[in-house]
Amino acid sequence: MKKTVVAHIAIMVIAVALGSLLASYLIGQQNQISVNRDKLSTAPLGGFNKFASDVQWMLFVNYAGGIDCVEKAEAEEIYKRLNDILANDPDLEIAYNIGGMMISNSDPVKSAEIFMRGAYNQNLKNNWQIPFSAGFVLDRYVTDKDDPDRLKKAEDMFRLAASRAGDNAPYITSALLKVRAKRIAEKGKWSGIPVVNDEHALLCAMFDEWRKGGGSADGNPQPSDSMNIPDLKDRLLRAAQNAKASDPTNKNILDTLAKVMKVVSEDQHLCGNCLSPYAAGDKFCGQCGTAVVVFAVCPKCSAVMKGKFCSSCGSTDKTK
Repeated sequence: MKKTVVAHIAIMVIAVALGSLLASYLIGQQNQISVNRDKLSTAPLGGFNKFASDVQWMLFVNYAGGIDCVEKAEAEEIYKRLNDILANDPDLEIAYNIGGMMISNSDPVKSAEIFMRGAYNQNLKNNWQIPFSAGFVLDRYVTDKDDPDRLKKAEDMFRLAASRAGDNAPYITSALLKVRAKRIAEKGKWSGIPVVNDEHALLCAMFDEWRKGGGSADGNPQPSDSMNIPDLKDRLLRAAQNAKASDPTNKNILDTLAKVMKVVSEDQHLCGNCLSPYAAGDKFCGQCGTAVVVFAVCPKCSAVMKGKFCSSCGSTDKTK
């Protein structure tokens, strides 16, 4: 009898030990399958978290449909419901997109927090709309008093959105560059040069982006988190033109232009007054009428050189 009891106890101990090992293994496997498992609600739902979130979402839609406008009290209730929904299904994209935007005016800080939570969810790493919305809210609605780092966070969110957007990246690029320009304007200086207006700040932001992409005028590539904007050089030229037009004689703008022109004008000739490109043989700028440095003409007959030899007199020399 005693031997039987001892055997039963031994079997129970072994069973408990094996059960613990099996449980540990299964938890590890579940964590690999669902990276957000640790973020799920701890309520005893028997694994029906997604079903529960769907029910909660339908109730949320019903509640939202009865709201005339979202004031502070409604924003608190919406935020609470969104947290309950996302606790059961952190991957429910529609909850971030619609819920976050609903409270963007009345409680932009909580709205940005919801969007940023979705932006950093690795299961939603192909979604560019969520980080773009986060950047938009941080830029437009959150104030410096609410969050002194809002513009840095907005820039990070726009950059994250651009990295995911593919063909939509040019649309996001403008938002990113404008936020970058705001940060430069807030600092008041760029590369030791005082920043005097918004056009000047935007030019500095674009030139920073150029250098991040390895397009440094001195040939030294910069550490790159650039978005590789296809038309950045053209945009840089337009920004330079706008900056100069905003204050043509300002020394700080002219000092910045001196840095930028080394890049923009390396493969084209620009008017010294308005920075418009001009063609071989032109003596005056077609945009502002200013006299320009003539290039690519035959020094003997002044004809435009179209190749190695002058087609008018056969000379091989030409003005550079």
